[in-house]
Amino acid sequence: MYRILICLQNPVRMRINLLFLYLPLLFFLSCGKDPSTLPAKVNMNFGMIPLGQEESLKEASLDNNGENGVYLSITDGTLVINRIDFEGRRESAEDVFFTAHFDPPIIVDLGEGSSSRYVQFDIPQGVFERMEFIFHLGAPGHLPLVMTGVANLPQFGEKLIRFEYQYPEPISTIAQSPEGNTIVLKKDVVSTASVLIDAEKLFRLVNIGLLVSSEVSNPTQGETIVINQDMNSPIFNVVANRLSQSLEVIIE
Repeated sequence: MYRILICLQNPVRMRINLLFLYLPLLFFLSCGKDPSTLPAKVNMNFGMIPLGQEESLKEASLDNNGENGVYLSITDGTLVINRIDFEGRRESAEDVFFTAHFDPPIIVDLGEGSSSRYVQFDIPQGVFERMEFIFHLGAPGHLPLVMTGVANLPQFGEKLIRFEYQYPEPISTIAQSPEGNTIVLKKDVVSTASVLIDAEKLFRLVNIGLLVSSEVSNPTQGETIVINQDMNSPIFNVVANRLSQSLEVIIE
């Protein structure tokens, strides 16, 4: 009878005691959260590595008869991205996969190194042995990739160059660190992923011979060598086949 009276007379005290028992348990569980699940912020920047006059057409297949000032320069362009897939392989932790859709799409001014929208991802922290980004290009009303510049050619003189990539398809690239080692993301450190198109790599196999034999259009703002699947397709094929190896992601 004595035990029953105690229980009936102290229900509030019992609830308080139970609460104090649960609080340390909750604290322990919160402190024991798997650190590999904590998010690290990664900002995405977009731009290009331009092809300057001093770097191009050094080994041309056509002799320019000693003429000076022969060059191909690519310094501007537009890149359109509608989706980014991410695949990350971590040391001693689960792999990471996600997909981000963009509507409206990301429109990148390659020359300015700016984009139409701010892009930041929360990626679980850890040591990544491999990071792969897959960029899905193009959107209704937008060409996936346009790159522009100027070529100064024997007998032709200076002509505008416009490369148009018209295929809305995914381009995959493996991210690198500046040191070329594994990539480490930390929850309290904001990292930057620089997405760059290397114009020198992209146009590396284009030589004077190809450009001199190209078809020139006559837009109102000056004669232009348009390179796409319909115009100057031999040059287009040379350039387009190098797109996947000319897109790079550097994470710092």
